[in-house]
Amino acid sequence: MADSYYSFWLVPQEPDLEEVQGIIDALSKRFGTVPFCPHVTLYSGLVPPTLNIQAVLAELASMQVFELEIFGIGHSSRFAKTLYVQLQPASALTQVVHRLVTAIPNAQIPVLDPHVSLLYHHLDDGTKEDLSRTISLSRSTIQFDQVQAVAAPQTFDTQEHVSSLRCVCRQFLSTP
Repeated sequence: MADSYYSFWLVPQEPDLEEVQGIIDALSKRFGTVPFCPHVTLYSGLVPPTLNIQAVLAELASMQVFELEIFGIGHSSRFAKTLYVQLQPASALTQVVHRLVTAIPNAQIPVLDPHVSLLYHHLDDGTKEDLSRTISLSRSTIQFDQVQAVAAPQTFDTQEHVSSLRCVCRQFLSTP
């Protein structure tokens, strides 16, 4: 049996989840794109079929809910990072990634670039620039309380790829 490709997502806690999801949904409606769950990608890669994904996520159960500071709204030419909220790295994020990657055979620690995508689409630079100037969030931080394992395609550059994302399990972090 072949390895499967997964992305592991750090998902915001309410009320941040509702606010960011509202922005994603509004942009999706405006541009005719597929909406998705707001998240920070912790790791993406091939996972052996014998690996118990729920057991991997259970390794994170004792880690506490944490927040990341918002650096700003940005945009890029990459489909997977069309329009996004850039976040400041923090030790709690590094610890979650390290514990996650340690539980996955042959996984390498990724370069951290914490951000929450708001739109997956191919847009001209002017439109992306206008959007990045007009979107704002009500707080200066986003709080995160769960990690999801998401079955994902290895290539990610179309709306069909966005449609194929499926959460297979989740693990909530501990509350202080």
